[in-house]
Amino acid sequence: MPTILKLHEPEHYDVIRKMIQHDYVFWLDVEMRKADDEPALVGYIPLGSKLSRVHHVLLDPAMEAVAAMKRLPHTTWGLFVCLKIVPVIEAGGVVAAYSLHELELIKQVLLDLERPDMFERLIYLDCNAKECFRKYLPQEYGRVRCRIRKEVTRGMISRPRRAGLKDFLLTNATSYSYPKYLRYFSPAEAIGYIRPQAEERRPRRWTPGAKRRFSQLLTYNENDVRGMRHLTRELMQIGAMPEVQLN
Repeated sequence: MPTILKLHEPEHYDVIRKMIQHDYVFWLDVEMRKADDEPALVGYIPLGSKLSRVHHVLLDPAMEAVAAMKRLPHTTWGLFVCLKIVPVIEAGGVVAAYSLHELELIKQVLLDLERPDMFERLIYLDCNAKECFRKYLPQEYGRVRCRIRKEVTRGMISRPRRAGLKDFLLTNATSYSYPKYLRYFSPAEAIGYIRPQAEERRPRRWTPGAKRRFSQLLTYNENDVRGMRHLTRELMQIGAMPEVQLN
């Protein structure tokens, strides 16, 4: 089994801090629909990077043309794991994501490649902040839960949902500046809207709605990766990294 580190478990603090302080973390986030077998988009900050620049890779087969137009890499999830994540494992680095979902996706690729040994060597940091807020920042956690309940009563969402990364990034507990216009953005819905047009049309002939959602999808994923890194550093009391935006 891989080594799984969790933010709210004190016995992991020293190793998490050490890895982050030495930039020995590969920060990862994927976007996909529930019915999809593989991600449509991945964003990451490479191992060893001291900056918060997020690299995007499109994985959806239908989005090869828009990747070329936007000068973004396009590949498959399996190849991405082989080229980007396997070297991190071999170097003894940490792969960090906001849930165990990405771990399962990585596991599937490595097992399909008949490399269970590589999966067992994986060091994985689950950056889910819920338990940290619940245990150590209960007032902020209560405000998050209250805000979600209000969303239901006001008809903004149809049913209660779990508190996610952007909920915590919008609290006073972090110095991260999260774009409020993305609060109710759904990457899964955006992918569902974009994909049919990507399959039938050249990118320049997409509707304005599809073009806007694609741009927002990249921005949303970028803030997931940068925000996760920023919040994790703060929760580990390492201090906030400068949010450097590179063109």
